[in-house]
Amino acid sequence: MTGTISPEAQRLLEKLVPPPNRPPLLYLELAANPEIMRGFVEGPIAGLRGLLHTGQLSNADRELCILRVTARKRAVHEWGVHVAYFGKTSGLTPSQVEATAASAVRPDPPWTDRQRAIIAIADAVADCRPLDDAEARLAEHTLDRAERAEFVVLASLYLGISAMCAVFEVPLEPGTPRMPGP
Repeated sequence: MTGTISPEAQRLLEKLVPPPNRPPLLYLELAANPEIMRGFVEGPIAGLRGLLHTGQLSNADRELCILRVTARKRAVHEWGVHVAYFGKTSGLTPSQVEATAASAVRPDPPWTDRQRAIIAIADAVADCRPLDDAEARLAEHTLDRAERAEFVVLASLYLGISAMCAVFEVPLEPGTPRMPGP
């Protein structure tokens, strides 16, 4: 899966995941190209001003969006990494985390209108489609315009990460939970 990593890519990996922690398998794939790794580390996802660090969304809302998109795209690696490293401290319940992998939104666990709006946006992005009328009304009623924009962009970035996981055939990260479902 991975080959030799250049010193520059190794430095960037260590900036993102300081030793003695092991970088996720997806990061090792990206490290094959130091400039791609630099863009990832310093750019819109993991950089200091990236979507994981803006402070505008609660941890629970951000992780709900990420888990839903990665589950819908069956990105087992990324879903497992987020459950293992962020899900436990996000504020989502274990049943909510598991429910993100369901093909349809279920009434149990109970979701707030805000959470249902986040799921609707994540599902629309995963399907590359507009929100239907009911989803759009729910999102407009429960999320302000800036939040809707951030959720669309966040979901879109994780749609891309899900695609990378698929193309690179990144397996389940060691020590992370298996995604429920098929």
